[in-house]
Amino acid sequence: MKIESLDSERLRIRPFNQADLERCLHFRREVFGLDEAGAQGQSWLQWTIDSYRELAALGQPPYADYAVELKGSGVFIGSVGVAPTVIPWGALKGDATDMLLNAEVGLFWGILPEHRRRGFATEAGSALLGYLFGALRARQVVATTERDNIASQRTMVKLGMKLYKNPHPAPQWCQVVGLITNSETK
Repeated sequence: MKIESLDSERLRIRPFNQADLERCLHFRREVFGLDEAGAQGQSWLQWTIDSYRELAALGQPPYADYAVELKGSGVFIGSVGVAPTVIPWGALKGDATDMLLNAEVGLFWGILPEHRRRGFATEAGSALLGYLFGALRARQVVATTERDNIASQRTMVKLGMKLYKNPHPAPQWCQVVGLITNSETK
């Protein structure tokens, strides 16, 4: 399975390409605080581009980052993607002794600061969810964030996700988990 491009009302989601290196470095610095040297950023970009082809050849989900751009102008505004994500459902549902992890299809997004608060994360996430539930036939999709990332939690709710808060400090990567189930499985 390979995502060539997805369009929403205002956005186009597309695979990254080599011409995106400077945009990727800027995005990763602004959104994730990563100050990557050219070779390190180039390595990440090449790995991402290669993963599109290799995962499709293996018949695997399209686990990767994708560029988000404004449909009319082509201006790069962020990234959205799919990642294998492990979740300690027992702990999130109240069993402090059950820290076993379940593998899930994860959704993520990041929008450059100057383009936030316009609904772009929700719109991009919704387009990718449509693909995951339609073409990929995913049973459910999760998203994770930190307790203090209220904007991301609001996006999860707007996407129709039910929020679970981890009462434990670990694992750190899933302090808040959003879950949405494919309507065909209800």
